Amino acid sequence: MKRYLGIDLGTSSLKVVIVNQRGEIINSSTINYAVKIPNEGWVEQDPNQWINALKEALADLKKLDSQILQEIHAISVTGQMHGIVPVNPSGQALHDAIIWSDRRNEQELSALQTELTNEEWVAITGNRPNISFTLGKILWVKNHQYGLYEKTDKFLLPKDFLRMQLTGIAETDYSDASATLLLDIRTLNWSEKIISLFQLDRSKFPEIKSSISFSGSITRNSAKMFGLKEGTPVICGCGDAQAQALGNGILHPKDWLCTIGTSGQLFVSTERLAMEKSGKLHTLVHADPGSWVLMGATLSAGMSFKWLAESIFDSQLGIKELLDLASTASAGSKNLLFLPYLFGERSPYMDERAKGTFIGLTNEHTKSDLARAVVEGVLFSLYQSFRIVEETIGEKCKYLVLSGGGAQHDLWVRTAADIFNVPVVRNNSRGGGAYGVAMLAAVGAGDFNTLSQVAEMWGLYQHEMIYDPNTVLHEKYEKLYQVYVSAYDSLKEIFHRLHDS
Repeated sequence: MKRYLGIDLGTSSLKVVIVNQRGEIINSSTINYAVKIPNEGWVEQDPNQWINALKEALADLKKLDSQILQEIHAISVTGQMHGIVPVNPSGQALHDAIIWSDRRNEQELSALQTELTNEEWVAITGNRPNISFTLGKILWVKNHQYGLYEKTDKFLLPKDFLRMQLTGIAETDYSDASATLLLDIRTLNWSEKIISLFQLDRSKFPEIKSSISFSGSITRNSAKMFGLKEGTPVICGCGDAQAQALGNGILHPKDWLCTIGTSGQLFVSTERLAMEKSGKLHTLVHADPGSWVLMGATLSAGMSFKWLAESIFDSQLGIKELLDLASTASAGSKNLLFLPYLFGERSPYMDERAKGTFIGLTNEHTKSDLARAVVEGVLFSLYQSFRIVEETIGEKCKYLVLSGGGAQHDLWVRTAADIFNVPVVRNNSRGGGAYGVAMLAAVGAGDFNTLSQVAEMWGLYQHEMIYDPNTVLHEKYEKLYQVYVSAYDSLKEIFHRLHDS
């Protein structure tokens, strides 16, 4: 039976899974690594640690079956979006990767916002400028390290760097390119207007392909380096948000996905290009050819709870134990609100200067109330995107699939059902984004005709558990939500003054 290898290059770890032709996970491995913070607001990673993590993860797979890597029929990759790796013509990194959470390009962001209005940016790219996007990082390199800019043959996104180590070919895909602020969302080419406006070198951007396209084969050198079989086809791949969606079977307009990982996303597939004109939502290209994505994002979802557990409560309880404790608090956390803007906020504000905030603390609040308020605050942020998506496409959500680490605890799932007021589905974890790109490998290799066919045959439409909303609690949450949505406008000036002081 044919086997497919999916590789997911995350922010904190690299994961690999091997999936057979029936969609069963044969083996998997996860290798953790760290980020570098060389200056305040700078966040980097050494691309060599990604290479070493892939070597180690593949070696783990080989320990249980010495021939397993030689039996891979096709490979595909996904990874963290928005970052840059400047490389020379042979694919060697010339500098540490500047990853999505880096905030050094505030001046460049201001220049982007000055040159075009939000509406003009959305009309070209489907998105408005944000501190995370790739374009600002490239401009920072051009403005502050011009020698590096000149030496760079290609600016690669993280997963594309890793794939180049396998194939020797510099390419990207439409889904990842659509989150750079450089892609013309209608023509699916690099925007000549933006390249010209900011005097960028067009040759420094890789060719763009469909996510299911053949990208290249495992080279002799990479076969030796990683223990893979020379000549194994490598399929282009996609961004991590799209890969998560694939792994959860989110391929049709009726399917809505909410992911609670380090960050959080509200992800909806559409069959036509749909944009929120002011840029409150992201419009991206789906990994499924011919489809689009409307997505809302909050930068600190699971990370907000991790911060509370580790930095505030000093790891007195583990994440699960603290969630169990939060479950004992009443819904609404005694009218305590949490704004999860620890790294600024994306949807709907796109404000890198927003700050995390508790509102309504009294002497009656306990550790359990604070913990529950964080869960509710993250979900309120995603609920904002949910409401805007419904308005933008003119359709109501029928049910919501919840994925990511948050989906593993009942508190997140039940609270999501009560806040969103729709049935929330929890599926068994199938390997996340790495599983999603294993699906791309299966289609790209020609073993299935479409991603929908893979999802059907691999059982992704079979929901394991459904949580129905409590309408009484939803009414309570709706009142709190109205206060929540007014809080940012009330505090925006204070956030900005604190940031700029």
